[in-house]
Amino acid sequence: MNPFFIIVRNLLLTVLIEGVLVLVFVRKSETLYHSVLVNMLTNPVVNLALIFWGSFVPLPAIPYYYIATAFLEVAAVIMEWVLYYKMGDFAFKKAFFASLLLNAASFSFGFLIQ
Repeated sequence: MNPFFIIVRNLLLTVLIEGVLVLVFVRKSETLYHSVLVNMLTNPVVNLALIFWGSFVPLPAIPYYYIATAFLEVAAVIMEWVLYYKMGDFAFKKAFFASLLLNAASFSFGFLIQ
């Protein structure tokens, strides 16, 4: 599959899933806007890294793929935690939980439809 299509598809699904959750639970349009911006920064980086990594690692490398995915998802949660906090959407602890829950939801949905 075309890497560009994968990145765009994953970004759109993530923005949709996390956006709906932000609208339902936070109900602030500014936070929705920030959620889109944050995901435009982190999601393509995670997907590009996984595509890049997968193109250089010989198969079967499935356990390493899951380790790489976990590492990149943790990095995305941390980055989004900091961004949500710095943008003033959430207090420090709430920003962490928001980032963790939003990423867990979009990752789980993506895992289910894969």
